[in-house]
Amino acid sequence: MTPSLPALRAFDAAARQGSFRAAAEALAVTPTAISHHIRGLEDQLGLKLFERTGREVTLTEDGRRLAEATAQAFGILDDAVRAMRRSSRKVVRLAAGPIVTARWLMPRISDFWQSHPEIELEVVPTYQPGLLDRENVDIVIRWERLSEMPEGAVKLLELSPVAIASDDLVARLGPINAPEDLLHLPLLHQRNHWGWLDWFTAMGVRVDDALRGPVFEDANALLRGAAAGQGLIVGWLPLIDQDLAEGRVVRLFDEAIAPTHGYFVEQHSASQTRRETRTAMAWLIGQSAGDTGGRG
Repeated sequence: MTPSLPALRAFDAAARQGSFRAAAEALAVTPTAISHHIRGLEDQLGLKLFERTGREVTLTEDGRRLAEATAQAFGILDDAVRAMRRSSRKVVRLAAGPIVTARWLMPRISDFWQSHPEIELEVVPTYQPGLLDRENVDIVIRWERLSEMPEGAVKLLELSPVAIASDDLVARLGPINAPEDLLHLPLLHQRNHWGWLDWFTAMGVRVDDALRGPVFEDANALLRGAAAGQGLIVGWLPLIDQDLAEGRVVRLFDEAIAPTHGYFVEQHSASQTRRETRTAMAWLIGQSAGDTGGRG
């Protein structure tokens, strides 16, 4: 006859804890109950599982073999239960870049959990969410040119580029009178040189030579560098509104460039039937109403 599950659980706890009393505390039963289960198990198997010395117990060779088996078996059971609990949670996994997460999503997140306390939103940090393995997420917020809006995606936010730097750096560099002056100043770039190239084009400046300067993936790091006077960057309205308002950076010109890029949201096709994914999508789209103009 197969030993009872409570007896095996009592033995497993005693083997792990090295004490009947500690096993009893772990299982919220009495030490007598643990002792009873283990004695019954030994009688049923015809084997001695523990050597007893006063209150101390140590596993016999047979006990060690059984302990290895129960640890593996209960480990499998515990893993399965945890997986089932996770699958029963109403979780929506969202992939988004660092700056849109910090500057656009985070100020709104309390509204989400207050409106939808039954849904757990898990935000996956990624610099290029459009390239993420889509099997791991339900929703992706991605940054693209407006002219290259992904098919099936919904636009969340339009972004307008402006040239910015710290006030201290501008003072050190001297007068900046025209956009072409920036060609000879220290430029910082995000991901590639296209941000500055697009800005110069929009400002009517011809760029004959390759642009130079360090390239960063994280826009938050780029903004910190600009605020610390490390160089000039292309900032994206409205994501830098607070930086401008608090004086961490200043605009170099009053340029009014039409939005060139945007954030777009799309669902993984396999997640579209889940009610919680549809709810999160509707909330994101609703939050975008009235937003215009930044980059992540």
